[in-house]
Amino acid sequence: MSTILPSFVDKYTEVVKKKNSILCVGLDPAMPIQRMRQVIPNDDRLEFMKRIIADVAPFTSVIKMNRQYLIGLTADELRQLNILIHQQGMLSIVDHKLADISSSNSSAIFWIKEEGFDAFTFNPYGGNIEEATRMAHEKKLGIIVVTLMSNPQAIIQKLLNIYENPFFLHVAEICKVAKSDGCMIGAGSHIQLIDIAQIKQSIGNNAIGLVPILGPQKENAKHTILHFGDKALVSVGGAILYSDDPSAKARQYQEEFNAYREKVNQKSLGI
Repeated sequence: MSTILPSFVDKYTEVVKKKNSILCVGLDPAMPIQRMRQVIPNDDRLEFMKRIIADVAPFTSVIKMNRQYLIGLTADELRQLNILIHQQGMLSIVDHKLADISSSNSSAIFWIKEEGFDAFTFNPYGGNIEEATRMAHEKKLGIIVVTLMSNPQAIIQKLLNIYENPFFLHVAEICKVAKSDGCMIGAGSHIQLIDIAQIKQSIGNNAIGLVPILGPQKENAKHTILHFGDKALVSVGGAILYSDDPSAKARQYQEEFNAYREKVNQKSLGI
């Protein structure tokens, strides 16, 4: 008799209960040679990332690594990071924004699994969301599909219509049909709070809403918590990564998000 393994959504739901946290730490280390500000102390990304993982683990459910900041690390080094993440009771997402034809997607998904990640992000512009979701699930990986990106030019995702629906809502509807594990919603002036509500309505109840915090703007995060509840996943990057005390900063964000979760729960219970 075959055993049905838990989905990424199931795993995330369980981690949120154990950690009492919907915090995702964006682990995207820039070396001093890359830029002038917000950089790690030296070129040893691996040791820096290991330290951050250990520091934030008590307050964090998910570690998310952007593929662009991982270039140059080996598959073995990424496995080391993911083993540490799992030992600390967290899940890992590679923010890959995969977007290619079938055979190329299949190759990337194979290596994402080999590297030890639990899920990856996917760009929908090839139109092959359902196929990619099937491929991911065959490898026991979660797939988080981009609906709205943060950069200002991404307003085209709202202006472009597919079958009289804005493109970003069309994507969310396909994700529901495909049973993708979640959607990624950016943070920017072109993203309105009503967009988050519409994405949630389109994608359904069994999907994660991943949203970043960029700078002081936290309204998108609050509204993602309001609409997605405990399936909200709020990503914080540089504010934790480059702080003097990453552990304390992670705890601060955990407590802040939990306070808002409590307000939402009280409201839903009529308190």
